[in-house]
Amino acid sequence: MVLETEGWAEVDDATKAGFEALLKQLGDAGVTLVRRKDHPWVEALEQSIADGRATCNRITGWENRWYQRGIVDNDPDGVSARAKATLAKAEAMTPDDYRMALMARENAQRVHATMAPLADAAITLACPGPAPVWSGDVPGQPLAARPTGDFVFNAPSSMLFAPVVTVPLMSVGGMPVGVQVMGQQHEDARVTGLARWMSETLKPFAA
Repeated sequence: MVLETEGWAEVDDATKAGFEALLKQLGDAGVTLVRRKDHPWVEALEQSIADGRATCNRITGWENRWYQRGIVDNDPDGVSARAKATLAKAEAMTPDDYRMALMARENAQRVHATMAPLADAAITLACPGPAPVWSGDVPGQPLAARPTGDFVFNAPSSMLFAPVVTVPLMSVGGMPVGVQVMGQQHEDARVTGLARWMSETLKPFAA
């Protein structure tokens, strides 16, 4: 099963081309690839994780807010502006906001469990592309939202409590770009075996 996730719109053309080249190798090796346009279950899973980045941020933000508030109160100057902004968002949440995020996560897990008879595993990118270049925050300017990279492709496995292995099969512009293999809950050994097979079978792509 091939997953685009919400991060697909942010992927650069070179990374997309590399991913498609790897998928072609899988197809040539006899692997059946099912995409969102091929089966309504896959589309349902894509829809259930379509807000994964925000859902994960809401859950972790709410659950971390109390100890982070203690740190800020104890040493305000020792906490970055970015961390304080994250705390402010969490403290603006209501209990129902948190409960809604939990409901979204639980729904996604139910949909993912439905995939078990359809696909042995899911494959997707590990990131939208090569790691970004960041020279640091500029005083007086808005903070960079994600200066060390976007976790958008990591959010689905976090939502689903799913085992995932990142396989180093691509490089774009001389920088590594990983490919993820994700399975059902408690299938860690199976997913690791599939990842090993891929690393031994597929030819790495470089652009």
